[in-house]
Amino acid sequence: MLKTIIIDDELPAVKVLTSFVESIPFLELTLATTNAFEGLNVLNMGQVDLLFVDIEMPDISGIELLKSLQNSPLVILTTAYEEYALQGFELDVIDYLMKPIRFERFVRAVNKAQRSLPFKTEQFTAYQEENEYITLKVEYKNIKISFEDILYVEGLKDYVKVYTVQGMYMPRLNLKNIEQKLPASKFIRVHRSFIIPIDKIISYQKTQVQLEERSIPIGVTYQEKLMDRLDS
Repeated sequence: MLKTIIIDDELPAVKVLTSFVESIPFLELTLATTNAFEGLNVLNMGQVDLLFVDIEMPDISGIELLKSLQNSPLVILTTAYEEYALQGFELDVIDYLMKPIRFERFVRAVNKAQRSLPFKTEQFTAYQEENEYITLKVEYKNIKISFEDILYVEGLKDYVKVYTVQGMYMPRLNLKNIEQKLPASKFIRVHRSFIIPIDKIISYQKTQVQLEERSIPIGVTYQEKLMDRLDS
């Protein structure tokens, strides 16, 4: 696992990167913070493999933070300002991500970081961004379903109902099982009984989201995460 930290003074950006990092099997999130000095303390303790750092921060810039490090980990810069790219590459960073960061672009950056560690004894498998489907076992058959075809997922006690453009399937999985199989960049859990595709949300308010097919309730414990994701 690549021990990873995120430093960005904007909380929504931290939350987006956190969800992305948690989607990649070979990344282990050690710290996600809006406090650059908290991140610097962790970096100076060592044992960090990969750093995501914003360039424009109020107390210390990402560039200044990198220059202060004696032993720098692999670095991926994040910023909304393209003109800072040259400065970053002069510091030998792995990659440079423009905000708003797309998951596909994030995947390419972390795969590049993973490939640059030949000295690691552990062999990592690059995250396959081209994998755009899930395979479910339904009535002794393995059915391949494109992520784009999933309308929403409803959890029952021992089963889930996966509603798709082709119809409804009931694999013998619980909601937690299927949540782990769906990419966090495309899907989000909004209730103890529902997972929805983010790009199929038509409108939303605090207590429900509207999809083309139906309204889905938002559980109280999921409200903040969902609103942060949609408002970022």
